[in-house]
Amino acid sequence: MKTILLLVLVACVFTTNTALFDRIESSDLGRTLLNTIAIQMTTGEPLERIFQTLYDLEDRYIADQKEDDANNQAFQQVCDADLSGLNQELANLEQRNTELQAVLDDLIPIRDQKIGQKKAKELQKAELQKVIDETTAKRQEQADDFEAQRQEYTFVSSVLAEARRLFTDNLQAPSFLQKGEERVHVTPQIMAQVASHMSQGAHKASTMKHVRTFGKAIKLLANLANRTQQFANQELTGRVIKLIDDLQNQLSQAFDLARKAEDDRVRAFEAYMSLLNKDMNKYNSSIANLTAEIQSLQDRIDATTSSQNDVLQRIQAKTQQRDDRRGECQEAAYDYQQRRSARDSDRQTVSDLIGILNSNMRDLKEYIALRVAAGDKDLE
Repeated sequence: MKTILLLVLVACVFTTNTALFDRIESSDLGRTLLNTIAIQMTTGEPLERIFQTLYDLEDRYIADQKEDDANNQAFQQVCDADLSGLNQELANLEQRNTELQAVLDDLIPIRDQKIGQKKAKELQKAELQKVIDETTAKRQEQADDFEAQRQEYTFVSSVLAEARRLFTDNLQAPSFLQKGEERVHVTPQIMAQVASHMSQGAHKASTMKHVRTFGKAIKLLANLANRTQQFANQELTGRVIKLIDDLQNQLSQAFDLARKAEDDRVRAFEAYMSLLNKDMNKYNSSIANLTAEIQSLQDRIDATTSSQNDVLQRIQAKTQQRDDRRGECQEAAYDYQQRRSARDSDRQTVSDLIGILNSNMRDLKEYIALRVAAGDKDLE
């Protein structure tokens, strides 16, 4: 019974070692080492040399791993320093961007406020200009009206003056009008000419705006001249002449009043325009100052915006640089882990073979014998 249990245990141990051999053979290194050991054993290679080869290989893995660890640690330290520097640069750029944005947040509302003030001043200026235009147009109407009045008064005065000249230039000798006992002598033809002349003048004056009253008076004088012609009355002739002179004086006085009224309107207009122009100058000055302030603010905004755009571009470039560097560091760390895992696996394979040579030489020989019996070409 004990013999059976012992055989079962041996079979189990061999089965376990066979699984270990299979695992070793699953890697290229393990299969190569097994093949090499098998050939060396079949050729009578001293076991000590086989052990030394494995020990040397294990030591090399350990040395390589230490060197790789040191290199990786140094590289990752450089990575940490680089990433720290890049992050600090990004932080500085972000801070600069925040500062520039704060400047824009201050300047833009001030500029917009100034623009609003300028628009308000421009509207006020436009309203004032409208008042100036209306006042100027009204003054022009008044000036035109006065000029028309002057021409009408001049016309009436010329009618009266011509009538007076007709009397003066067409006297019967010895005299048209003499003092004392001398009499006035005028022919009916001259009186008829005076009457016709004043009748025509009265008709034209009746169509005018400012001298219609004088036109009516001239019409009355024309009628009176006709009557004087019919009766050849010295008294009526003298009255006509006197009425002409009186009407001429009234016309002159009326025009003097009209001229005084016009002069008053001109002075009032000039005084009012002086005030309006002062207000206009104030608006122009305010608008010019606001325009300059707005331009100055806009120049600062444009310069700040340009600086901010430059900072944002640098942030973008620096972020890409940091991400690229982080990727390089992560890739290097991944490659290091892959090398370490592969090296650990190879080192474990060597360690397993050393363990087998130390404790399970019989199983190893049996395993090699089975492979030979199975016709393994690698062992030929």
